Amino acid sequence: MKEPFFATLAAITPLGAGTLADIDRCLTATHAPKGTVLVRAGAPSDKMYFLLRGAARAYYFHQDKEYTDWFVFENMFFCSILAFFGGQESAQCIETLEDSDLLILTRAQIDALSAAHEDMQRLNNLLLTHALVTLQQSIIDQRFKTAPERYANLMATYPLALQRVPLKHIATFLGVAPETLSRIRAAVI
Repeated sequence: MKEPFFATLAAITPLGAGTLADIDRCLTATHAPKGTVLVRAGAPSDKMYFLLRGAARAYYFHQDKEYTDWFVFENMFFCSILAFFGGQESAQCIETLEDSDLLILTRAQIDALSAAHEDMQRLNNLLLTHALVTLQQSIIDQRFKTAPERYANLMATYPLALQRVPLKHIATFLGVAPETLSRIRAAVI
């Protein structure tokens, strides 16, 4: 069950046998049914998740509406950046969109692993760098790309998203009304 996790780590950076063994001892596996809220807005969260199977999304509430921030699918890491890295209450909710199998590491575990293993510190830095780059690209996309361009990018990056994510969540992710998403999809087909 953990093989995809360790394969993903190996693709990011090489880790020593001792580091891998210590990480393995720290991992907690869990199953979350569809609709499980893993992180609640306004609550702390010290967990880094790795999605073995399933799908999840992060979203914000604003004026009684939900706005999707991102989606994750198999073999991806995710957390509330504000809560996990900033030690603040989460600004967003994170929920599963499908029955999901996850691996979890806490902030304290990652800090202890990083203190004990230089290669773990490198991995931690690479994951944080990836999160920052992804966040910056998301900001650029929202400001300068049209909704059809953002839709095309979503389909190129996650081609199965339409089959796995409700259209209302894709619409809020793109920043458009569901009717506009329908027109974008009709123009593409």
